Amino acid sequence: MHYCVAACFLLYSILSWGQNLANKLDVLIDQQLPTATVGVLIKNLQTNEIIYSRNAEKLLTPASSVKLFTAAAAMYALPEDFRFITPLSRKDRHYYLTFSGSPSLTAKNLGELIANLPKHGIKKIDGDLILDSSHYPAPFYLNGNSYDDLGWGYTAPDSAVIINENKETYSLKSGKLGELVQIIPKSSQEKVKQKQFDALTLINEVKTVTKDEEQNRCSLHLDMQESNTITLSGCVAQSKNLRNIELAIPDPEFYAQQILKEALKNNEIALKGTIKKGKTPKDVQYITSLQSAVLNKMIKHMLQQSDNLYANTLVRTLGCHIAHDCSYKQGMYVLKKIIQEQTQLDPKKMELVDGEGTRYNLISPSQLVTLLTQVYQDLKLRPRLMNSLPQSGISGTLQGRFKNTVLEKKVFAKTGTMHDVSSLSGFIINPGSTSVVFSIITNGVIKSEKAKALEEKILLTVIEDYIEKTHKLSTS
Repeated sequence: MHYCVAACFLLYSILSWGQNLANKLDVLIDQQLPTATVGVLIKNLQTNEIIYSRNAEKLLTPASSVKLFTAAAAMYALPEDFRFITPLSRKDRHYYLTFSGSPSLTAKNLGELIANLPKHGIKKIDGDLILDSSHYPAPFYLNGNSYDDLGWGYTAPDSAVIINENKETYSLKSGKLGELVQIIPKSSQEKVKQKQFDALTLINEVKTVTKDEEQNRCSLHLDMQESNTITLSGCVAQSKNLRNIELAIPDPEFYAQQILKEALKNNEIALKGTIKKGKTPKDVQYITSLQSAVLNKMIKHMLQQSDNLYANTLVRTLGCHIAHDCSYKQGMYVLKKIIQEQTQLDPKKMELVDGEGTRYNLISPSQLVTLLTQVYQDLKLRPRLMNSLPQSGISGTLQGRFKNTVLEKKVFAKTGTMHDVSSLSGFIINPGSTSVVFSIITNGVIKSEKAKALEEKILLTVIEDYIEKTHKLSTS
C-alpha cells in the first residue's frame, strides 16, 4: 500500500513538473524568437518519454545536422578499417597516380610520395606521369549550393583529386582608408621541400573602407578564372584585427600538377614526358600508395569540424562501395536505402537531398531524434557515435558553448548553422541519472546567434527543471 502511494505520488509529481516545464519552455521560445519557426523534441533516453515537443513533426531546414545521416549510413555500411587508397603504378614507360577522393590528402603527402621514389629504385621517369581523376564523375558542386557560395572554402569541389581539402586559408589585413588590403596566405599552405607553394593566384582588388561603408555599400566578392586564378574584390572594414577567409581551389588537378612538377625537380627525378590527365590501365604494376586515416577518424573529423567536403566524399563512397557507382546521385540513393533498412525512418517522408546539409534538405526534429535513438541503441555503434560528436566546452563546434554551466561536458551534439537557420541535435548524458536525446531546429531567425542562445536556454531549463528533479524523486 505504501509502495503504491509512493509510486502514484512520483508519477503525479513527474507529470506536474512536465507540464510546468512545457509551459516554461513555450513562454521562453515565444519571448526569445516570436517570429521564427522553432521545432523541438526532447525525450528521456532511458524510458522514451516525451519531455517536451513543439513543431516536432514539422519539416524544417536543419543545416549541418544532416551530417548525422551521413555518419550513420557510413557506420552502418562501411568497414571500420575502411581507408581511401591513392596508388602509384606503372606500365611500360608511363607512371599513373590514381586519385580516389581521399579527403585528407595533402600537398605534403604528394611531396613525400615523390621524395620516396628512389627507395623503389625510381630515379627517372622515361614516359609521362599521368593523373587519373576518373574515380568520381562530375558534377563536383551540389545543387543546394547557391551562386554566392561558390568559390568559398565550404563549397570546395568534391572531385577525386582532393589536396589540402581543396581550399586555401588567407588573412586580410586592412590598410588606410581607400587603399588595398594585404592578403596573407595562412594555415593550409604546405611546403614542398624548401619552396612554399601557393595553391591560388590571387588578383587583389579589395579596398579598405569604414564599417558603415562595408555594412551598407559593399562586401567581398570573388571571380574564379582558369589555372586557379581568383579575383577578390569588394571591401573590408578598417580594423586592427585580421579577417580570415577560406577560398576553394577550383581546379585541384592543376594544383596537383604544380606540386608534382616541383617535387620531381626538388628531388632531382628527371621526367622525360609530361604530367597530364589520363586513365589508369587495368594491367599496371603497383609501386606504392598513400592511405587516409580509418573511417572512424574521418567521421569524427566530419562531425567535429562540420566538414562539408568529408561529408560529400563519404556520400560518394557509399555509392562506390555498395553500388559500384561513385556519382553523388547514386551515393545519396544508397544512403537513403541504408537509413530505411537500418532505422525506423522513411526517407520518402523527408527531403534528404545531400550529405552536408544545404538548404534543399527538410527534416523534422522527430526524425533526427529517431535516427539518434536508433544509432545509440546499437551497442556496436554507440561508442563510435559518442566519440565522434562535438562535446560541450571540450571539442569541435561545441568547444566554446555551455562553458561554466551544469551542461559543460554533458552535451554531445551536432550543430547546424546558416544565415537564418540554427540547429542542435544530440544528447545530454548524465552518468547515474537521466539522459536525454533531443533535436532543436530554428528557421527564419534574423541572426543565428539568437537561436543558439535559445538552444542553450532550452537545454539548461530541461536539466534544471526535469533531469535534476526527476533524479531527486527517484532516489528519495
